[in-house]
Amino acid sequence: MASYRSNGNLRFLCAAILVIGILSFTLPMPSVHAAAHQLSATSQKQFDRIKSSSTQANSAKLQSLYNDFQVLQSQNAARDTRVKTAGKQNDANESALRKRISAIDKSKIEQLTVKAQQTKDRYQPLFNRYAAASAELKAAKKLRVKELTAAMQLQKDLIEIAVKAAKADIASAEANLKTAKSSAGAAMKRLRGQLDAITKEEQRLVPERSAISQLNKQKSEEWSDLLYALRGSDASSAIRSLTTLGNLLREMADRQKKMEDGEARIAAVILSVSNQIK
Repeated sequence: MASYRSNGNLRFLCAAILVIGILSFTLPMPSVHAAAHQLSATSQKQFDRIKSSSTQANSAKLQSLYNDFQVLQSQNAARDTRVKTAGKQNDANESALRKRISAIDKSKIEQLTVKAQQTKDRYQPLFNRYAAASAELKAAKKLRVKELTAAMQLQKDLIEIAVKAAKADIASAEANLKTAKSSAGAAMKRLRGQLDAITKEEQRLVPERSAISQLNKQKSEEWSDLLYALRGSDASSAIRSLTTLGNLLREMADRQKKMEDGEARIAAVILSVSNQIK
């Protein structure tokens, strides 16, 4: 019986681990921008009660701070959406641009490759005749027949003139192909080098994204403090929390603006490089 329970526990543990593993893959990753905070019906009543029991100045200040908080929070959410949209668009545009860079002069190079091979193939029969003429001259020399040797030598010399011209034609076709490849390679290197600016911009965004994440965490903690102050009808603490929340959102807005500007600079780099590709 003990053995049965042990095996049962083992199966239960394995099943639990499997479920946890599945959840780790299916649960969405947390967003850099935290969910918007808004007073619930109960908290709103507590907020109104504090305002009614406070001085006129504190009551007005509480409402003003809360209104500012809601406006700032809405503005930050809109800016966060713009930043994410711009980032996704930049990623897609960069990926497409890198494919275009890799395809620079692709058609031209393919045509020159075909032409170089066709040139070689066209002259191959001539090279075969030249090889045969050379073999016949060698055989004639072994026979030591002057007239035959002279005839074979003349035949080889005549073909050799055409062979030299054919080799020059082939060399020209291969040189054109080599030049096209070299030119395309240089253009790719130059344009990819300009795209390195994107990596630098993305590196600048890393600390901003991290700071926003931390600010969102502080915002959530301060919101909890605000709700606690409302439950306790503590006007001064509520004012302090709302003031802090506003400051956090303003700092967050500054960070988001830097990210938005960074994405704009990335878009400018992509456009600049794109315009250089014919």
